[in-house]
Amino acid sequence: MNAKFLALAVLIAGPVFADSLSLDLNNDAVRLNYGHNFSKNYTSDFGWVHVKDLGNTYTAGINLDQKINEDLSATIGGKAVFQQHDRLEDGTAMAVGGGLSFTPPSAKQVSIAASLYFAPNVLSFGKMKNYQEFELRGEYEFSEQMTGYAGYRNNQADYDVAKNVDLYNGLMIGGKFMF
Repeated sequence: MNAKFLALAVLIAGPVFADSLSLDLNNDAVRLNYGHNFSKNYTSDFGWVHVKDLGNTYTAGINLDQKINEDLSATIGGKAVFQQHDRLEDGTAMAVGGGLSFTPPSAKQVSIAASLYFAPNVLSFGKMKNYQEFELRGEYEFSEQMTGYAGYRNNQADYDVAKNVDLYNGLMIGGKFMF
């Protein structure tokens, strides 16, 4: 499926079916993520990342969301990853992981979020091995419908011919729109 068609379909369908739609970018990459709450504590998300001159990453995941206290929440779950690489062979993975989000009691519009997902060799298929993704970002809630964020993301994997290949590495800025 053409990545541009997928992005357009998600943008059009987003306001009708989505609980959230995130868009972030930097000079070399764009990421689009659609999230849906399908029960009180469970969410699904579908993502597409395009990195210029590198390729596309498609993800689909399910997470358990848990509020630990008024200031701290956590997610744990997994995601299927398909990496279409422009220079190396394609690969897939079943990554497991989660994240934490902290909101200071004195500034409820501000939060810091981090997530980490990992797929060791046993959960990686094709020529891609040891997939990992890390994200750290600061968020500001402008309204109940929009949150802006900036941060750092690193996705990387090992291949038979190269180790620690960056699939995405750099700063990003974006917004999350809730429906």
